[in-house]
Amino acid sequence: MATAVIWGKQAGDESVQERESLIARDMVASIDRILDNVVTRRRVELRSIPGQSCALVAHRLAELRTYVHYVRAIDLVEHRRLYCSSALGPIDVPLTDYLKPAPSGISIGLAAGTFSQPDTPVMPLYMSTGPDTGLLYIVEAAYLADTLAHGVRYEADHVVLVVSNAGALNNSGNMIPADSAAAQQGTRASSTRWAFSVAVAAAPEFVSHAHWKYGLLAGAAALLVNLLIAAAWLIAFAPRRLMLAAVRRGLKHGQLHFAYQPIVEIATRRISGVEALIRWTHPKWGPVNPGVFMVEVERSSLLPRITRFALERASDEIAQKTKIRPLRLAVNIAPMDLERDGFVADVLAVNEKLPDDITLVLELTERLLLQKHPRTEAIFQRLKAHGVKFAIDDFGTQHSNLDLLGRFPFDYVKIDGQFVRQIDKKGYELIRAIAGVAKHYGMEVIAEGVETAAQHEALRSLGIPFGQGYFYQRPMPVSALFVDADTASQGASVVP
Repeated sequence: MATAVIWGKQAGDESVQERESLIARDMVASIDRILDNVVTRRRVELRSIPGQSCALVAHRLAELRTYVHYVRAIDLVEHRRLYCSSALGPIDVPLTDYLKPAPSGISIGLAAGTFSQPDTPVMPLYMSTGPDTGLLYIVEAAYLADTLAHGVRYEADHVVLVVSNAGALNNSGNMIPADSAAAQQGTRASSTRWAFSVAVAAAPEFVSHAHWKYGLLAGAAALLVNLLIAAAWLIAFAPRRLMLAAVRRGLKHGQLHFAYQPIVEIATRRISGVEALIRWTHPKWGPVNPGVFMVEVERSSLLPRITRFALERASDEIAQKTKIRPLRLAVNIAPMDLERDGFVADVLAVNEKLPDDITLVLELTERLLLQKHPRTEAIFQRLKAHGVKFAIDDFGTQHSNLDLLGRFPFDYVKIDGQFVRQIDKKGYELIRAIAGVAKHYGMEVIAEGVETAAQHEALRSLGIPFGQGYFYQRPMPVSALFVDADTASQGASVVP
């Protein structure tokens, strides 16, 4: 029995360490991509500028900075002093204010802020361009913190970026002393290309669950109580099994249906598309929140049936019961759909039945799980070759990053409603920045959660092409869709 207990404790510790290591390696790879992107963008043009007069090259420097993602500014360095900034023009700041000791070659650090924004953390990245000249990239730490925050999604308690001799940054975007980061428990992974590491500590709930699970298995093995193990397993997962069984019955008996919400052209308020939103009305429980049952569906063998139902039902209803053309039909899918056989065939079968003036758009709802893989790329290419479009949903939350737009050929970027609600504050600049990056990659922007006329006008002033939200129309059955628009316009295509 004692041996079994020891084995269970060891197995639990190994499981925790494996999860921590997996998250840490993933965070390192993501930050590597950010830094590699920074130093390779317009590298040849930028390397030729240091040493020249700021008055002569300030405009060119500011122009080149717009092509470099993730940075606040790019500064020119000569004789270990910053003398020209893409954001501020002529400056005179010691390089050691950002990196100590003064660097050579390529090096990175962390700083609590810049002289113009002292309370906003940054990662200075220095690249030498000659014996006495160089470039200093001021990388926004907010992008790094956004990447670190992904680890919390996978049951990490905290994730910390540690830069050698320069302090540390946690997943909340706060600077902490390097010795404080070193004293924290967890697992660390180091970059092979840059002088940083990422430390990850699993959430207490995950640690407790891992120890409980392996302790239970060890005890059961020692007592040879296989029947009790099976019973415990059934009891632990009974709620999930019951939920999935209820969804299966609901699908069979017609309890699942769809509400549709228009997507409008912000400049004209003409309807350009609709999003199909799955709904479940249970005979006893009443309306069931999709956030409750779809989480379980997406992790189960029921997902193919639900996705197929969504594609077929939504396309049939929109094709047969709406008249506005041309029209885009957006249907939500999960990244697990891209990993199963038959998905492409399901989509193409539906797409072939749609009229030419209705375009099918697949919205991906879980970006963090989407990995760049030859199979995934092939699916994107094949479906896009048949006219199917792709959208990334809720963009701008802590689970997404700008790096994703460069890795996948999305057609639309849907900005999360929380930023639209804050458009009179920090959301305005963030939306403009996302729109700029999306335009760079040839993608259209859709602002979600538009609820007021003020938000609509602000988005229009930013040049955001499309909007969606209660201000235009709430989700409703296909039979009621566009009713307000029909009574307001003979063209039946303008939302009041």
